[in-house]
Amino acid sequence: MRTAILLIGFKRVHYFQQTLESLERCPESQTLDFHFYLDGGRESNQEALIEMIEASPIKSKHIVCRDSNYGIGRHLIGARREIFDGLGYDRLILFEDDMILSPTYITTVLKLSDWAHQYDNVGTVMGYNLNKHDEDTQKEDLDKVIATNRHFWGYCLTRKVWDNIKHVVYAYEEEYLDGVPYKKRNHKRIRKKFMPFWMNQPKRKYEGNLLDIPEEAIVPPFADQKQGKNTPTSQDAMTALGLWNGGYARLTTLVPRARYIGIQGLSFTPKVYRKQGFDTQQTFEFVDEDNALEEFTLHVKDEDGNWIRPTMYE
Repeated sequence: MRTAILLIGFKRVHYFQQTLESLERCPESQTLDFHFYLDGGRESNQEALIEMIEASPIKSKHIVCRDSNYGIGRHLIGARREIFDGLGYDRLILFEDDMILSPTYITTVLKLSDWAHQYDNVGTVMGYNLNKHDEDTQKEDLDKVIATNRHFWGYCLTRKVWDNIKHVVYAYEEEYLDGVPYKKRNHKRIRKKFMPFWMNQPKRKYEGNLLDIPEEAIVPPFADQKQGKNTPTSQDAMTALGLWNGGYARLTTLVPRARYIGIQGLSFTPKVYRKQGFDTQQTFEFVDEDNALEEFTLHVKDEDGNWIRPTMYE
C-alpha cells in the first residue's frame, strides 16, 4: 500500500524536535513520504519548524503551512482529507508532536496494519500503550495486541476505513468547526445532539473476514444517549465516534513502541499527565525482536484471567 507519514506541528518547537529526531531513526525515514502540516496564526512557530524540517535527513519531505490558525480540529481533518481524498494515499500513520518513538515504531505498526487488513472490523492500529512491566516481561508480549479506546497516538489508518468514517468527521467539521475558533466550538450541542445521533445509527454491514473479538473485550467509546460534561468533543473523539459507527475496533500493541512526552499541551497539564499514569511509563527498545516479528495475537485476558476491557474514550 502507498503509505504516507504525517507529522502535525504548531508552536511546541522542543517537542517537535524530539519527535522529529526519533522519526529520523526509523529506517522508513529513507523510503516513505513524510508530510509535515504546520498550523499558522500569531502563536505559531512555523519558521523554526520549517528550518528544523529542512535540516532533517529524512529523504522525502513535503511541508504544508496554514496561512492562519486552523485549530487542531480543522488542521487534522484537513490533512487527512488532503492526503487521502486529494493525494490518493492508501495508508497513513499520523503523529502529533508529543511522542519519542522507538526505531521500530513505524516498522511494527505497518506490520500490524498488514496483519489487520485481512479483517473488516479493525479500523485503526497503533503501537502505544501504558505498560508498567519490566523489560523481560514485555519482551514476552511483543506480538500481543489489545482492543483500545485510548487517545489517538501514532495511529495507522487506511483509505478504505477513512472512506467509511469520513462522513461523520466531515459532518462534525461542517456543523461545529467551520467559521468558529476551535476552542469555542459548541461542546454542549456536540454532546447533546451530534454524538447520541451517531452512536445510535445502524452500523456498517461487514463485507469480509472478522477478527473474533469477544464482547467482553469491547467497550463503546461513548454513552449511547446522555454524554457527561467532561465527554471529549475533539476531532479525535469524533474519529472514535466514526469508527464505532462504522463497526470498527481499534487495536494497539500491549507493549509500547514509543514514549509519550506531551506534559503540556491543549488537553494536557503536568497534573493530568501524572493522573493518567504517564509519569510511570516503562518503555524499552526491542529492535531485533521487532524486526523478526511476523504475526500478532489478540490478547483479551490478563495474567489473572480477567477480561481486558478498555475504558471509554478519554
